[in-house]
Amino acid sequence: MKPISKKQRAWLLGTALLLTVAATASVNNQDDGDTGVVQPEIPKTHESRQNRERLATAEPSTDIPVDKLRRPAMPEEVKDMFTVKSWYVPPPPPKIVPLPVAPPFSYAYIGKMFEMGDRPAVFLEKQKRIFIVREGDAIDRIYRIDSIVPPVMTLTYLPLDIKQTVQIGEAN
Repeated sequence: MKPISKKQRAWLLGTALLLTVAATASVNNQDDGDTGVVQPEIPKTHESRQNRERLATAEPSTDIPVDKLRRPAMPEEVKDMFTVKSWYVPPPPPKIVPLPVAPPFSYAYIGKMFEMGDRPAVFLEKQKRIFIVREGDAIDRIYRIDSIVPPVMTLTYLPLDIKQTVQIGEAN
């Protein structure tokens, strides 16, 4: 068999195309009377004509329960259908820790002494023991004397590093 050339193939395809177009046009031009619209069959009786006329002129009936056709009103408080749910548990509130407080000064003030050129001295008493203290001294490793400026002696409670004052009166 001899192969078909490009020119022959083009003529063959062009002819097939023209035949297809001609066949499609002839099918569309055929008139078989079918318009595609279906008309309902209307009975020719006298009774049906009267019914149609009566329905056309009749007013709407009031025996239809229109209230049942209405949609009920929505309640004013509607629950949220899409509430957020979480498994998060907040931590407990922090406990309020009171600030530490130094105990009251347990030494009794007896007196003071001012000598020329010397630091002032204060006499304190606890459980029948007498202490003579000056600035910078420590008492039983619990209190440190910071300053002695009449009428006040300032000291520090060493375990908590809290300052306290003791009234010693005016200088004589």
